[in-house]
Amino acid sequence: MQSFSVSRFVASSVFFVVLTAYEAGSLRAQVNDDAQPAAPTDSAMITVGAIEEVILWGLSFPARIDTGADLSSLDARDLVVRDNVADFRLGRRWGSRRFQLPVVEWRQIQTSLGSERRPVVELSICLGSKLFRTRATLKDRSEMPYPFLVGRTALSGKFLVDPSRSKAVKTACAEASLASVQSWQPKE
Repeated sequence: MQSFSVSRFVASSVFFVVLTAYEAGSLRAQVNDDAQPAAPTDSAMITVGAIEEVILWGLSFPARIDTGADLSSLDARDLVVRDNVADFRLGRRWGSRRFQLPVVEWRQIQTSLGSERRPVVELSICLGSKLFRTRATLKDRSEMPYPFLVGRTALSGKFLVDPSRSKAVKTACAEASLASVQSWQPKE
């Protein structure tokens, strides 16, 4: 008689555990579904290719779209940082213009040759029809085919990337808007 009670207890306990787990799983799924932020619609996002043009300081640069890089990166020649201000020039193709920008942070960047510490600045760039601010590391990219690299942080929530395409969008932002959000100082 005692074995009958034990087996009935075990059977009812298993049923209770299974039922509880099922209900908890359903509740958890419902709670998680409610907590998810609404994903941006594809129509609000612009599809870009692996190579695009970006506008920076009114100048057009060919840029590599790189979802493997966290931050964007700008070709900065003769880079010197003093008192948390980066002083650099652009390549000859862009008139060797000199700029001074405040350094907002320093980042340790993994490269194919190891790890290096780079200054990070804030820039306003135009990609497609979107004008936005993003952070970028400064590095002499004269040996690289593209002077600007657009990283994941800049792309997030604004762009879809189709690596099979190139120059998928026409980059054009209103000049008045572009000039009003720039934070650069050409060196005299």
